[in-house]
Amino acid sequence: MIRLLKLILLDLKLLSKTKVFYLKLMLFPIAIVLILGTAFGNQDSTKPVSKFQVGIFSEDSAVTEDNQNFSLGETLKSDVLGSKDAKAYFSITKVTSYSEGKKMVKDKKIAAFVYVPKNFTKAYLDNTKTNISLIADNSNLLNKMIVKSILNKFNQSINTIRIEENEVLSKASLKTPNLQSIISKIQNTDYSSELSTVATNKNIKPTNVMTYCTIGICVMFSILTALELAHGIVDDKLNNTQFRIKTTPTKDLQYALGKIFGMILAIAVQMFIVLTACHLIFGAALGNPLYLLIVTICYGFTVGSIVFFAGTVAKDQTSISSYASLILWGLSVLGGSIIQKTALPEAMQKIQQIVPNGKAINCYLRVCEGSNFSANYTDILELLGLGLVFLIIALHFYSAKSTQKGDNENVKNDKKPIKAAV
Repeated sequence: MIRLLKLILLDLKLLSKTKVFYLKLMLFPIAIVLILGTAFGNQDSTKPVSKFQVGIFSEDSAVTEDNQNFSLGETLKSDVLGSKDAKAYFSITKVTSYSEGKKMVKDKKIAAFVYVPKNFTKAYLDNTKTNISLIADNSNLLNKMIVKSILNKFNQSINTIRIEENEVLSKASLKTPNLQSIISKIQNTDYSSELSTVATNKNIKPTNVMTYCTIGICVMFSILTALELAHGIVDDKLNNTQFRIKTTPTKDLQYALGKIFGMILAIAVQMFIVLTACHLIFGAALGNPLYLLIVTICYGFTVGSIVFFAGTVAKDQTSISSYASLILWGLSVLGGSIIQKTALPEAMQKIQQIVPNGKAINCYLRVCEGSNFSANYTDILELLGLGLVFLIIALHFYSAKSTQKGDNENVKNDKKPIKAAV
């Protein structure tokens, strides 16, 4: 146990004496969080939406059918965009022409402009193609999506009414009594009634952009920390340190665990400093510290095993640098550190849930959201299992190479006295 502790602390001491540890692995990730958090702050879905202005201009004309007046343009303006729920997000601005509305959006006087074309209601009744136009300021995608979502719901509602009318007319004979009354009820049906909702977990808190950036960048740089320590494994091999260690009572498993636990300790220290700094400086919302520590230890074991395997199979420092680029950037992209996981294509989102750093990010985010630890136990067990697999494979290569190195040293030692005798 004493030998194991010495091996664990040795790499951390060597790493802490270099400027890389403080500049590259501590200050740099904090700076990256600041840059990315600020850059993507406008897309933060957890921020309360500020009220904005929406302009609408309708050239639609009312249509009289069966002694009833229809004007979908007026319905959209008064009952939909002018509804109580919509007023919580935006207010309506009067616009007198299409060109004026377009110019107001360009001048940023309004966030969005809705245009209802001529004969929109007639086209609806005649079942001919027609479209409502939306012009919006792309500098604020959230405002645009709110208005677009409302227009899509309105379009779906009137299409549903048309389908129901046609269904009734196709199946009812012309002599059916009160047919017009049935159609009138369909047309007057309120499709905006609220649905009852039940929260799956009332204690869950939304994760903002700054928190996600903090977690994603910390996980990314933890891989870099482990890879920095992998150079020590290659040095041990090139300097015959591994061979000398094998001549002592230290077992292969002790050496491997010493290196891996050293990486875990370095990652834990780095995580603690960066997460604490981002929490205090940027207000990143973090969860239970104990849960964060458990996730860090389990994730560190997996990353440490993968990096120990890479250091074992690498022939020299150039090789480990090549492996480092592949491991760091490959896992960072697939895991969701560089690109937010929800923005990844559907196929890549499935990969994100499989790779070790992706699992770690998901675990950290659940902790930040306030979930209890039981929500993470599956990913935790999978991380430990994956780390164990890489540890076993790495030990196989380490034992084989160390034995081969020892045989080569013995051959050299046997040749020296023969040469001297000759």
